[in-house]
Amino acid sequence: MSESTFFISLAAVRNLKHEAERHGFGISSAHLSEAIAAALGFKTHAALRASLASRSTVEVPKPSNVRLIQRLRELGYTGFPEGVQLVPTLEQSYSPFRNLPLRKSRSVRWTAWRNLIVAAVNAGIEQRLFGLSPAENWWPGAAPDSHECAGHTYRFTVDQTAAAAYVDAISGDELSVYVVLNPRDESIKPHLSGGLSHVDAYAHAWIERRLGAWMQDGGEDFSCKRAVQTWLAQLTITPNGYSDQGSFIL
Repeated sequence: MSESTFFISLAAVRNLKHEAERHGFGISSAHLSEAIAAALGFKTHAALRASLASRSTVEVPKPSNVRLIQRLRELGYTGFPEGVQLVPTLEQSYSPFRNLPLRKSRSVRWTAWRNLIVAAVNAGIEQRLFGLSPAENWWPGAAPDSHECAGHTYRFTVDQTAAAAYVDAISGDELSVYVVLNPRDESIKPHLSGGLSHVDAYAHAWIERRLGAWMQDGGEDFSCKRAVQTWLAQLTITPNGYSDQGSFIL
């Protein structure tokens, strides 16, 4: 999957528009919708909505403020400050302390972490436990409001090897996903596994759903037996409607 693309939902489009509205400039709602569509590589807002008519998410270029401002100027809006950022470019990680560009090189360790998380998220989507838009929390004990959610453990396989995952909703419409591979005991809780004495691998990640659908890069929490890591990294697992590379947002 290209590092220059990501996946959006209708909810993500609305949230990107809300991000842009915070900057003011007196842009009408209809014109801002057209500009957001242009920022995402579409000729019109209608074309953007049509692409999402039969799918929960669609792959698009990451938001471009250059395309957005160009479209607004075509609609008669001028006088924007040089380099104005109405929407996040999502080419870096965002935190109150330091914003770092997304890494281009991917190690064997990162790939193994990525594959285990993708397998878990795919399984959760296939089991209809959650979706890729805000508030799509459907597992037993879940609720649209993350503060009212209880976490849930579910089981699946990775290339015929048993695995278990724990999912919970957190603030910002994100999902927190913990995964263990080949647990020796069904009573093992993925979010409390505590090392590799009873599992072959452990991984944790946050899944963004507000501004798009992606696995957040940065701070990968992962431990794995060396022989298993090589095998895990060699697997081919395709994300189901979301990106496996994206900004870490704190």
